[in-house]
Amino acid sequence: MWFRRAVIILGSLVMLQGCALQKTSQAPAFADIHLHYNWDHSEYISAEEVVEKLRRNNVVLAVVSSVPSDYAVRLAALEPDWIVAFYSPYYQAGNRHDWYFDKGVLSATRLALESGKYGGLGEVHLVAGIGPRRDNPVFMGLIELAREFNVPMLLHTDASSYRYLLPICRDNPDLRILWAHAGGILDPPQLSLLLTECDNVWLDLAARDPWHYGGFVDDNGDLDPTWQEFIITNQDKIMVGTDPVWNAHQMYKWYEADQGWKHYEQLLDYHHAWIAQLPMNVQQKLRLTNAQVYFNRSGREID
Repeated sequence: MWFRRAVIILGSLVMLQGCALQKTSQAPAFADIHLHYNWDHSEYISAEEVVEKLRRNNVVLAVVSSVPSDYAVRLAALEPDWIVAFYSPYYQAGNRHDWYFDKGVLSATRLALESGKYGGLGEVHLVAGIGPRRDNPVFMGLIELAREFNVPMLLHTDASSYRYLLPICRDNPDLRILWAHAGGILDPPQLSLLLTECDNVWLDLAARDPWHYGGFVDDNGDLDPTWQEFIITNQDKIMVGTDPVWNAHQMYKWYEADQGWKHYEQLLDYHHAWIAQLPMNVQQKLRLTNAQVYFNRSGREID
């Protein structure tokens, strides 16, 4: 009898230990502040499947923009407490590359913000030498709307210097700018100069990975010391996202459905790995609490 009881107790302890290991091996709660659900994503994965994928990966706060603009609401409508939709100027078919000549953008954006369905503007792309100009009336109108409705603006700049963004943030000190990809190709010295000049800019490290703009880890996965020092110094100004757009950097695949969400775990694991090399308090800020403060949302509880 005693032997049977011992076996039962031992078995229970093993089960409890297994549950504990499963609990501790879960990925920590994550705020993904740079997501897309575009028309060419929807050909591959449904909004319901995206939400389930986010839940499965312990994403508790998510920010999504889309082409066309209303696709972001398809996600946010499913989980409005923890998914925030941003309104982009790419509100109709065909205006992705010339939206800044479309005067209808501003009236559509005003209606969208008045609806209460959107918590920000973007992603808005500015490409040096191509367009739009920084004094473009439509772009300036978007800035005014962001200020009027007190929502952040997700700005994507493609330029070789931080000085490209400088007049925008300096001339609009009350505009909350979330700088997509931290300028894409810019390094910590340039980013430091921009943050020194503009305290209304926060950095989004989405797409700073080996499959997009390039990462900041070496072949062994170790975080670059210069980046580590920069991130720790500016720990209150940095958030992280995955940007699951796969075809953007594969120019001959624009005619195919974008399978970026197929690579979601791959992108998320990359960010978890380098974040884990930082001090614990910095990890928590980058993974979660900076976004909670910035968007004034606690998100959801982990299932």
